[in-house]
Amino acid sequence: MSVDLTVVVVAILAAGSLTQIVSLLFPRWSGLTDLLRVVVSAVVSVVPAVYFIVTIAVTGRTVGKGLMGIRVVSRDGGRLSVARSVLRAFAYIVSLIPAGAGFWAILIDGNRRGWHDHIAGSRVVHDPRTQEG
Repeated sequence: MSVDLTVVVVAILAAGSLTQIVSLLFPRWSGLTDLLRVVVSAVVSVVPAVYFIVTIAVTGRTVGKGLMGIRVVSRDGGRLSVARSVLRAFAYIVSLIPAGAGFWAILIDGNRRGWHDHIAGSRVVHDPRTQEG
């Protein structure tokens, strides 16, 4: 998860840096820089959700999951649908809010599923083929 958060934070910092660079290069174009700030703010607000939804829906893994040699699948072992990926991403909030209890549940659940996996009908499996190397 920390690798994935790093990817998201770097993307957000890059977008913020872009707005600062444009502001410095074009100080008299305040309308352009103000518009760019609004656009970048809107994009940045959805970056985390898009990252977790798209990577899981398309490849079954995020960068961090790939490094760990795991991927997310549906209960039957197939690819997680886009709708289930959306549900799983937003269910992270449910897992996170009560002091991360939904993530801690992975340690005691017999199938090592977090609350977000139960909600989305997903599970995480070992897949050494996905390991980045």
